[in-house]
Parts: sequence; C-alpha cells; structure tokens
Amino acid sequence: MSGEPLNLGFADADDLGIVSALVQDAVVKTADLVYLGRMKRFALVANRFCWEAEGKAFRRRCGLHFDTVRTVRAKGIDRTAVEQVLELLAVDAREHENGVTIDLVFAGDAHLRLEAEAVEGGLKDLSEPWPTKRAPRHDVDGESA
Repeated sequence: MSGEPLNLGFADADDLGIVSALVQDAVVKTADLVYLGRMKRFALVANRFCWEAEGKAFRRRCGLHFDTVRTVRAKGIDRTAVEQVLELLAVDAREHENGVTIDLVFAGDAHLRLEAEAVEGGLKDLSEPWPTKRAPRHDVDGESA
C-alpha cells in the first residue's frame, strides 16, 4: 500500500517545502476551503496523491492547516462554485518584515494568498489510501515524467 498515515507539523519555510512536495497534485473542492478568522487559521481538506508510495498510484484524504493567518485573498477561485475542483500545484512561503506570505498555487491560474505572522501549521492524513487510475504526470523539459 502506501505506508503509514502522515501527521506532520511545520514551523518554517523548509518544513513547508516538504509539505508542498507531499501535497503536490492534491485535489480540493472549493467547499473544502475555510478561513476561521477568530482562530487565525486557514484549513482545507483534499485528496492528495501519495508520492511516498514508490511508484504505486494511491490517494488519501488529508487535512492541511495554517495558523497565525491574518488575511486570505483568492484569485481565480469562485467561492460560490462549491463543487469546483482545484488541483494544488505548490505551496510557497516568503518571509518579510511584517510576517510571512504563503501562496497556494493551483492549476488554471488560481491561487490563494495567506498573510500570516509565521509559518505554522500541519498536514494530517484522514483516511486509508485507495488506488487511483489517475496518477499525475508532469512535463519535465518537454517530456512527460
């Protein structure tokens, strides 16, 4: 199968880079994106591709959250289209004097920008893995990988 379920915290940009690799090609419905302003938390639930499954095609349901979030801005995401499916390509963080900017980049020129006090959060698998026939393929230097 695809190993033990993940339960990871992250506390800096390097940690977030690892999480970004693990959630690359995760699919998430717009309805599963939530900002909890009073808690300063942004969270999502997605079906992530299990890159750690060593060549086998599995997905798992997972939760991903970011803490200390002050604001969330969306581009190319229709929050009223609750069944809209987004494909997460990368998560990136840039520190600046007022905190950190975290970008969640989706296919189709959609993205979320989180302004936070720090890089803090976690990734947790919520389900057993299931096989998928749709393994992500990426164009690397003009060739599909």
